[in-house]
Parts: sequence; C-alpha cells; structure tokens
Amino acid sequence: MRPAGALILAAGMSTRMKGFKPLLDFHGRTMIGQVIHNFQKAGAAPIILVLGYRGDDIKDSLAGEPVIFVRNENYASSQMFDSVKIGLRKAAGVCDRVLIAPCDAPLIRPEVIRRVMESEYLMARPSFQGRPGHPVLLSCSLTEQICGYRGERGLRGAMESLGIPMETIQADGPGIYLDADTPEEYLALKNLENQFTNRRKRDIVYSERY
Repeated sequence: MRPAGALILAAGMSTRMKGFKPLLDFHGRTMIGQVIHNFQKAGAAPIILVLGYRGDDIKDSLAGEPVIFVRNENYASSQMFDSVKIGLRKAAGVCDRVLIAPCDAPLIRPEVIRRVMESEYLMARPSFQGRPGHPVLLSCSLTEQICGYRGERGLRGAMESLGIPMETIQADGPGIYLDADTPEEYLALKNLENQFTNRRKRDIVYSERY
C-alpha cells in the first residue's frame, strides 16, 4: 500500500453545537483524538491538523501526539475550503498524497481509510449507497490546481473542475459521511458507535465459542 498523509480540518467555530466539537468526549477520547487515532491505525502519516478557533486548546489536548499543526488565521470569516488550501500547501511539502477529512467524523473506520489509500488514482473517495464521503484522497501534485479553483463549490467543485478520473471506493457503512454539526447529530454518532462496538463484541464471543 502506497503511503499517504492525512489532513484533518479543525478550524471551525462549532456554531451549531452547544459544545466545542473537537474536544467533545467520544467513548473515552476527544472527538478529534478519535479521528486522528483512526487515521494513525490505518497507517496514514504524517497527520496534518488545520487549527483556527480555540486552536491552542486543541493543541494542548494532543500534547505528545506526532501531529503537524498549521493555522487558518482567518477562521472566523473563511470557509472550510480555505482550510483545505492551507493544509494542502503544507502537505505538498511533506508527502506525495494526502487524505482529507473533517475533525467531527469519528466513524470513518481505519479499514475504509486503508481501502482509499490503496487507490492508484490521482483522486479517490469512498461512497456508501451512492453517497460520497470522506476521506478524500488527493495527489499533492494537484495542489496548485486545486488551490487555484475560484468557484463556489468548495473542494468537490475544485476536484470536478479538473476533469481527471476519480476512483470511487465502496464503503460498508454511513460513517464516511456522518458528522456532528448539532447536539442531535453528536448523540446519533455516539449511539451508532455503541451499536458497532456491541456487534463487534458479539462477533468475538461467537468466534471464540465456535
């Protein structure tokens, strides 16, 4: 499997969430800690984190983690795609390919990340039941073309504007597109993780018995 770095976007202000999304608890880790753990378990390196609002708090929570931090100083007035561009320019100097994901998507499984990493295309992304999600894989050779996009459709629009074939990787669940913008979505994510954990425990018990 070819190596790839990870670009995690964490500059936002969590305006629709009562708490600060990256530092919310997610089964014993912070949410951003869980996302980083999943990418590390999949073998992605280096991990690049784009910070903005409460960036120092996030940085302190990850003390000792092998993470590269960059900042979106204009986080209050910019869009997520601006953070993507900041992170991509950093990634281009330290890796050949990069996986992009938001910090509030803790159900992106390591096995899905690995499948996306196996792609030989310049661009790839997972999909479940026809709906695309994260992580998005990009060759860093596309950095300037992506960053030069002037449309209004963000990263997806930038990728589609290139006219380059993109591989779609079939995922086995909705975790690739579920995030936590609201308290209700946060609780739904935690409940789904509980269901997954309980099902996995039952499978382990069954395999040990039989």
